[in-house]
Amino acid sequence: MPDRYEGGCHCGNVRYTCSAAPEFTFYCHCSDCQKTAGSPFSVELMIPSDAFEIRGELGTYTVAGDSGKPVHRFFCPRCASGIYLDCEADPGYVFLKAGTLDDASWVKPEMHIYAAKKQPWVELGDALPRYETVPEG
Repeated sequence: MPDRYEGGCHCGNVRYTCSAAPEFTFYCHCSDCQKTAGSPFSVELMIPSDAFEIRGELGTYTVAGDSGKPVHRFFCPRCASGIYLDCEADPGYVFLKAGTLDDASWVKPEMHIYAAKKQPWVELGDALPRYETVPEG
């Protein structure tokens, strides 16, 4: 894993730099991630907020998370690439979309979350831990 890693949106309007290792890296099968990714799941990195620096104009919208607390989703208003989200249930962290990394070859998801919402036609061919919602703790 690199000491610093960078990424951004598809059109280059938004760029970011991260200076800390992710707490967790995971496949998320929740219905919100399915909608925003246009895919049956999203791969995300849980990064300390103070190690995340973003540049460029962002759009945002807020939805209620499973906890009942707001989830703020941030995207490029030009190309609509989803960049990251923050959950009021997890203060001090951002959840970065792995697909926005300049080089995602080092990313190794550690678990599946919201497996209860996984599409039935998606076969999980790995031995990673699976959580029906999110892991406790």
